[in-house]
Amino acid sequence: MSRGDGIWIMIDPGTWTHGLVVIASGAVIHADAAATTDDVHLALRHTKIGTVLVERVQAQGITGNSTMITCEHSSDFRRLAIESGHETHRIYRQAVKSALGVVGKSSDAIVRARLCETLGAGSFDRGKLCSKRKSRSHGDACTVCGGTDYAETPGMFCAVRSHAIQALGLWLAFEVGAREKVHTKPARTSLRKGNASNTLKPHDPAESDPGCEHSRL
Repeated sequence: MSRGDGIWIMIDPGTWTHGLVVIASGAVIHADAAATTDDVHLALRHTKIGTVLVERVQAQGITGNSTMITCEHSSDFRRLAIESGHETHRIYRQAVKSALGVVGKSSDAIVRARLCETLGAGSFDRGKLCSKRKSRSHGDACTVCGGTDYAETPGMFCAVRSHAIQALGLWLAFEVGAREKVHTKPARTSLRKGNASNTLKPHDPAESDPGCEHSRL
């Protein structure tokens, strides 16, 4: 998949609110830096089938209650995404940082800077304010003066701010190869009858001590 294809839903779970970004055909159709859990559930249930990226919590040292709650949200979002039919991936923050070349703390500003380097410096630019109105222009004519020359075209990610930037980082990290690390347990030795290579044998003293009175001639 490329960044211009299909539906993408990125979620950066938090304790009480979450970063949420929805992209369709390369354009941001929804961005929320403080989405509630219900907001995320609605996005997963009612957005067309696509790819969901959820940040996976990685605790260090003693885990507090807030981290545990965030873990629960992360697992809940993954479960609901799978049940809703989305292709679903969870990615550790460390994998995202490595993919984006971030060293140390991955603040919103640092992640935004890395995204700008890759997506273009103007990707997060907002349109200039018209002198005759308080809202920002998104390329349309001013409803007050009718002019269009007062504003520059805003960047495609102008609506992505704060906590939602971390969610957007999941998208770019996934594109450059960040994936969930799968931890596997070592294979168990089978003791079932019929598996000659792994079946325990009775101890034969002759095998361990050639001088034993039980040794074979």
